[in-house]
Amino acid sequence: MKKQNAFTLAELLVSILIISVILTLLAPVITKRAKENISINGGSTNKINTRLFIYNKSDSNCSEISGVNNSLSCNFTIPSGVKKINAIAVSGGGGGAGATQPSIEYGKKLTVANATPKTSKTQELTITNGMKNIVISELIGSGAGGGGGAWSGGSSSSSYSGPMPQSQLDCDKYNALFIPAKYNGGNDVCVTKYNVGDNKGPTMASSVTKVTAGSGECTGNSLTKRCCWQGTTASTCTTSYSKYGHSTNYSGCNRTVCTWHAANDSCKAWAPNGTSAGDWRLPTVEEMEAWSNNQYILINGMGSDGLQLCDGKRSENDVRCSTRFSGCENAPNCMPEIIWSKSSPESTYYYSYALEEFEFNLVTSVGSGNRKAHSARCVLGPEGQPASAHTGGGGGAGAYIKNYQIPNSVISSNIGGKIVLYSAAGGSGGSSAASSSADGSDGSAGSTSYVEVYSPDNVLKWGIRAAGGNAGTGAQSDTAGEGGAKKSTNSCQLYENGAW
Repeated sequence: MKKQNAFTLAELLVSILIISVILTLLAPVITKRAKENISINGGSTNKINTRLFIYNKSDSNCSEISGVNNSLSCNFTIPSGVKKINAIAVSGGGGGAGATQPSIEYGKKLTVANATPKTSKTQELTITNGMKNIVISELIGSGAGGGGGAWSGGSSSSSYSGPMPQSQLDCDKYNALFIPAKYNGGNDVCVTKYNVGDNKGPTMASSVTKVTAGSGECTGNSLTKRCCWQGTTASTCTTSYSKYGHSTNYSGCNRTVCTWHAANDSCKAWAPNGTSAGDWRLPTVEEMEAWSNNQYILINGMGSDGLQLCDGKRSENDVRCSTRFSGCENAPNCMPEIIWSKSSPESTYYYSYALEEFEFNLVTSVGSGNRKAHSARCVLGPEGQPASAHTGGGGGAGAYIKNYQIPNSVISSNIGGKIVLYSAAGGSGGSSAASSSADGSDGSAGSTSYVEVYSPDNVLKWGIRAAGGNAGTGAQSDTAGEGGAKKSTNSCQLYENGAW
C-alpha cells in the first residue's frame, strides 16, 4: 500500500481562515467623499497601491445604499497579480449619540428618547395632588462628536523638471523598466535593469574610484568613500533563469557593487539620451516597498524583462548572488543582493533593500553603513509621496445619573407646576480634511440633559443636570486625533435653594 500526503487539521483551518479574510476584503463599502487617490498601506511588508473610491453617484462602479444617507456601495476590480489586499478609508467624524432614555418613574415610566441623535427633545409632566416618590431612573448627557479624519501624501516632488515616463517605450532607450504609478507608490517612473557600472547600466560618476573585487582597496575618508567594485562580487551565484517566461545573461556572479556615496553620485550625474544631470536618482524607500508587493515586476516586468535582481538565498525563482565576504576591501563585504535607496533625513542612516528567498526586505545600516558595497539602480521620474490616513479622535460619552429621587417636599410645594425632562442632542462630527496635508476639524461636545421642577408661575425651583461628552479632536496631517477626555465628577449639577 502507498500512503498519500494529506492536510493536517491545523493546515486546513488556517487555509479556511485566510480564504474567509480575503472574501471579506473583496467587498468594501466606502461611504465618504475623498479628494484624491491615495496609497493603501497594509503593514510593513504588505503594501500595494490601488484606487480610493470617491463619493460620486455617477460612478458606474457604485450604487446608493437604500435607507442610508450619503452612502454608496462600490465594486472594486482586483488587478492581476495582486495576492493581498488592505483597504483604508478617510471620513469625517461620526456624530455623537443622543442622550439615552432620560426617564421618570411615577406609577408608569415616562421616557424621553430621541428619534434621531441630532435632535433634542423636551417633555413636560404636570405636578398634581398626591405625587410623591418620583425617581429619576436615568439621566444621561449626550455623546460628543468625533474628530474628522485627515491624510497626507499622494503628491509628487514639485522640484522635478525632467522627462515624465508614460510607457515602456519611454524607458527602453535607457535599458530601464517602466513601472506604473499604482505599482510604484505614486508616480510613473523608469528604473534601470542593470547596476551602476555594469554593461547596459548607468555609468559611474567621475568622483567614483573603480576597484577590482578581491584584489583592490578603496581609499578615502571612511565615512564618505566613493568606490565601486567590479569582478566576482558573489560567493555562491547563478548566471541565468527562465522560470518566468524569459531568460537573461545578466549574471549574479559579477555585478558591480558600490558604496552609497558612489551610487548616489553616479545616479545624479548620469544623463543619457536627452536627460539632464539631476533627473536620475536612487529609489525611495516607499517605491521599494511598493515594488516588494508586486514581485512579478521584479522578475518579469510589465511585458519586459523585469528589474533582473538577484537573490541572496535561493535560485529557484531568480538569479542567485550570495554575499561575498572579503571581496570588497575596506568595505564589510560585497552584497549584490542588496540595493541602495535614498538616505533618511538623519545623515547616519542609509536605507537599502535585500531580495532574499524571493522577498524584498528593508535593511537599515547605521553609522558606518554607507561604507558597505551594494547594488545601485537609478530612477527617472518625480518622487512620489504615498498617502497615509489618520483617524479623528472619538467623541466622549456624557455623564450619567441613576436612581436619584426628587425630594417629596419639592413636589408637594409646587402643585400646578411642572416637571421638565430634556434629552440633549448628540454632538456633531468633525469634517474630514479638505485636501492632502490639511487637518480634520474637531467634533462638537455633547449637550447637557436635565430634569427640572418649575412652580405654577414658571420659576425654577429644583433641577439636576448631566453634562454631555467631550469632543474628539480632528486628525492632523501626520497624527491621529485625540479622543474626548473622561468627564469630571463635577459634570453633574444639582439646583437647590436658588443656586446650582
